Amino acid sequence: MTTKIKSRRRFLGTVGSASVVGITGCLSVSSDNSSGGAEDYPSNPIQTIIPFSEGGGVDRSVRELQSFFEESIDGRLRLEYRPGGGTQIGQQAVLDANSDCYTVGVASLPAFNFTMITGGADYELSDFAWIGTKLVDPGVLRKHRDDDRFEDITDVIEYASENPGDLSVSTSGPYNQNVLGLALLQEVTGAEFNIVPYDGGGPSRNALVTREVDLVHANVYNSVNTTDDTEVLAIHAEENNWAELTDNAPTFSDALGFEQEKVPPSGPEVRYAWYTSTEAADEYSERLSILRESFEESVTSQEYEEYLSELSPPQERKRDFRPPDETEQLVQEKQDQMESHIDTMEEVI
Repeated sequence: MTTKIKSRRRFLGTVGSASVVGITGCLSVSSDNSSGGAEDYPSNPIQTIIPFSEGGGVDRSVRELQSFFEESIDGRLRLEYRPGGGTQIGQQAVLDANSDCYTVGVASLPAFNFTMITGGADYELSDFAWIGTKLVDPGVLRKHRDDDRFEDITDVIEYASENPGDLSVSTSGPYNQNVLGLALLQEVTGAEFNIVPYDGGGPSRNALVTREVDLVHANVYNSVNTTDDTEVLAIHAEENNWAELTDNAPTFSDALGFEQEKVPPSGPEVRYAWYTSTEAADEYSERLSILRESFEESVTSQEYEEYLSELSPPQERKRDFRPPDETEQLVQEKQDQMESHIDTMEEVI
């Protein structure tokens, strides 16, 4: 549903009703302080922790939404970058902050999940209170436009099957959705790639632009700035609803003739979910409600949709709002999915 943003300052303190006490007619007024500290919230900037370097996909996504969220909540976001540790440093910073709902974080799923599985994170899913999800970004395989060896994905699979390890494919790290997509693809087709993990999405995509590698496994929107130099061969999706951004490429399952569940599109896709700590949510429940309401209002607003549609190229299809309960379920599903495939990924790295 698309809504219009209504800027508002919320005053949620409630005042009890007056009552006459005894025959003297004395007036007793009670004040209900159960609002969870929501009076005049937010009166200070909300620290928004991004667990990656400035300029990456998560940063761009937050900045795209920032003005709409600020208008809805009638406050300001202060962006801070805490890269490192496979996003663990950023996540931990949110949990270590004052539990007052003035610190929120942005999780890139499934990088968030991989950190918990492989990075020895000192936290668990129950430590996070979810605000909502705003984006879906399907996985894609790209080649350089000047590479005339391959006309389509079937040529790539045939070559990688006949010449095991010859084709180099860059990914944005050793344990993420890109590696999972390639690992499952190898398992289904018998192809064998030389997977080259880079330190971040930007370097991995630039490696293809500069011809350091033969292919890159990335995502639609986080690689859209390479479209002048690269071409999408196939997309991980039930159907390609992003044709204008992906060279009208086929889905992997349609092009290669396997069943969707063998390489589920949800594995290589990216989603961005906002959260705060459970400790903050428990102590300031009304502030959490304000965060959630403002997030939903801004993400689903007509103004935000129009803004995305006016980008070059238009990107309104990446908006995919999920409320807190669905986000929590999505995070758990990602966790289960990554845990079930971790051995497969370790075999190819």
